[in-house]
Amino acid sequence: MLLKRYSLLNTIIYRCLSSERPTLYESLKVHQTAPDVFTQPAESLFVYPYRTSVFGGQIIGSAMYAAHLTLTKDYPLHSLHSYFLAAADNSSPIIYTIKRLRDGKSFETRSVTARQDNKIIFECAMSFHKKEQGNMAHQPIMPKDNVVPPEQLQSTRHRFQNLLNDERLKPELRPFLELALDMPARIDIRHCHPRDLLRPTPKWPARQLIWIKTIDPLPNDSYLHRSAVAYCSDRVLLTSALLPYALNVFSPRIHMQASLDHTMWFHDDFSFDTTSQTDPPTEDDPPKPIRRHADIPSIPSKLPVRADDWLLYELECPIAMNNRALTFGKIWTRDGRLVVTCTQEGVIRCY
Repeated sequence: MLLKRYSLLNTIIYRCLSSERPTLYESLKVHQTAPDVFTQPAESLFVYPYRTSVFGGQIIGSAMYAAHLTLTKDYPLHSLHSYFLAAADNSSPIIYTIKRLRDGKSFETRSVTARQDNKIIFECAMSFHKKEQGNMAHQPIMPKDNVVPPEQLQSTRHRFQNLLNDERLKPELRPFLELALDMPARIDIRHCHPRDLLRPTPKWPARQLIWIKTIDPLPNDSYLHRSAVAYCSDRVLLTSALLPYALNVFSPRIHMQASLDHTMWFHDDFSFDTTSQTDPPTEDDPPKPIRRHADIPSIPSKLPVRADDWLLYELECPIAMNNRALTFGKIWTRDGRLVVTCTQEGVIRCY
């Protein structure tokens, strides 16, 4: 096992440290090379320590950013459904090919196929919806119990630094930690109730609350912020499946952990243009009030959603079976507005 780990480590060092370490913004950007075809340079592809494949969140976010460049109208993304079909590394570029499935009056639909070395690695369908306002509007209340403000928590990076001085740290894990700390930090992740990284205690039910945000500030581009939120969402979603067990990403018993699919629904348009949030009603179609249940909670005021500001990520894994785990996530703004719901199934082989 030790020889296997060091062989993997050498591969990771070659693939990760040879890059120029682009920022998150640079990692998500793609370059148009032909009509509806976009390229992501190999040097911008990101591989995390103890992995040999490109981080899935980067592929999702870049596919989103490429698709929005083909829109005929300024419609926000409201849903995406994607599959990871094969692993990619950072030895060659990723090519995103967009198909324009529909350009309607209210919706535009795109499909994205990502290839590396002529092999399909990722497929995604996306739907974009014009800004509308209706009479039906409700959402659940953001969790309040057990939510610790991010300012009172340590980042995952800080916790990794502390592990280097932990006498319980096994020698074979030290190179992985040192490599992780040497990698560029793009996301700040803070667990409201962090588990011991070396000796995790099983927790049930499999729920956790995590604060996430990008470290670098991002420009006021709603499409970019949605892509960045998608990037962040993939970082910790599948880890919820490990909570009921004395396992984490460092556990040698985990021989494989990979995302199979990723689905997201964006309930907010993330718009930075507050002057024209919705289409105004016509005189022939005035808004009609509708009787509402008295217990529907109020929805916090709409503000631009920023990936570079703290977002609360509520995660749970209700079922794991047949080496697959199904996870759910809700992403909230600090004032309690639910802006994203996501699901992911992943394969986890533990022996």
